[in-house]
Amino acid sequence: MSEEKKKKNWFAKHKILTVILAIIVIAVVANAAGGGSKSNSSTSGGSGNSGSGEKTYKFNERADKQPKDVEVLPGETATVSGVKMTLSGVEYKTAVSDYEKADDGKTYVVADVTLENTTDKTQSYNSLYFRMQTAGGQVLDSTFATVPSPLNSGDIVAGGKVTGKVVFEVPVEDGHQYVIWKPGAYNADRAIVQVK
Repeated sequence: MSEEKKKKNWFAKHKILTVILAIIVIAVVANAAGGGSKSNSSTSGGSGNSGSGEKTYKFNERADKQPKDVEVLPGETATVSGVKMTLSGVEYKTAVSDYEKADDGKTYVVADVTLENTTDKTQSYNSLYFRMQTAGGQVLDSTFATVPSPLNSGDIVAGGKVTGKVVFEVPVEDGHQYVIWKPGAYNADRAIVQVK
């Protein structure tokens, strides 16, 4: 049997593999022709791309800068995956209740946040999507604490809005602190709010 007949014979015997290989090749070609994907993050805070195509950052001294970060200040709105997030302000407290006092050398940061779903599908939210980067370089999860109107977790329907408080317990330190909002484990987009 000639070499050419053996090759044809292999494709005839492996029809499913042939179809899968063809789909992969088409997908690779289509992705290359499409030029990649668009970012779905935006901001009213003014960070973006420079004329050279390189990302410019609002907070140049911030460690852990990532290309899809949306940087804003309190009161400004960042949109990630169709959800607008506004952190209106923070309050520093040594105690959030009679029984919840910050550890020695630490303070509570209570952030007021609003989330608004601008998409046509339901979006989930969770206080655990928020973290804080300290001046010392730690990235800390939010803390469960007794505060009025906590953000908690749930879903926001299309056009819906939710407001609540997110609490962090952080070291007392000089330097900038940033609230990080990353609303999905599989999405690289996140909002960064410089709060101090």
